[in-house]
Amino acid sequence: MDINQIVNDSSEEEVRAALSYFLQSYMTPAFGALPKNEVELIVLNVLEKLKAIDEEPELYELVSKLKVTRSKARGLIYDRELRRSSEEALDEKVKVLLKRPLIQKNGELYVLEVENPLVSDHLRSKVQKLGYVSDGSFSPSIVKLGLDAVAALIESYLTEQEKDEVKEALVAAGAPDTSFKGVIKATFKKVANKVASDTGEALMERASNFISPIIDAGIDLVTERAGELFEEAVE
Repeated sequence: MDINQIVNDSSEEEVRAALSYFLQSYMTPAFGALPKNEVELIVLNVLEKLKAIDEEPELYELVSKLKVTRSKARGLIYDRELRRSSEEALDEKVKVLLKRPLIQKNGELYVLEVENPLVSDHLRSKVQKLGYVSDGSFSPSIVKLGLDAVAALIESYLTEQEKDEVKEALVAAGAPDTSFKGVIKATFKKVANKVASDTGEALMERASNFISPIIDAGIDLVTERAGELFEEAVE
């Protein structure tokens, strides 16, 4: 990382703001009183203000730019997010992840790549509170969820009215009229069949087209996409 180049590429206003932020933060509550990890987080925020790192950097960005280990990068991201993210913000990030899963085993297993370690912990905790388990044994950045857990997560993010409207739209399109969770599971299995020939990014993109409207409770889009999804059943 070329600090001189970063400073030269920044505007005078950005440099002044970054310097002011650094000095005020470092001298609170008193000069030299902050522990090392707090100083590191301040410097990380300064780098963000100077656009040297992204607002939400991925692990590899910190590893490559700061020349630290993946473990150190994960720790920096975790501590930084812990100070920044509310419960609601973490929920929103989980919902974004749910919209783009890798689907395995005929729609029975959903794999989420979670770079942010705090979001990963939040997701696992939420799944556990709902009465399900998640598998992260393969990698700390990979979370595997069963279809039941995915359906329960989606259900937890919707209001009663939204659940009724989503269920009504899916049943009208051809999904079996069971419980909300049952309708979601049947729909996701249909999604898995629909995108079975896709792989990687293409799979996630096509699956997202069907899954996103359900998570967002966008009824018009749910109706449109579900119609395409269950068209064979309707015929």
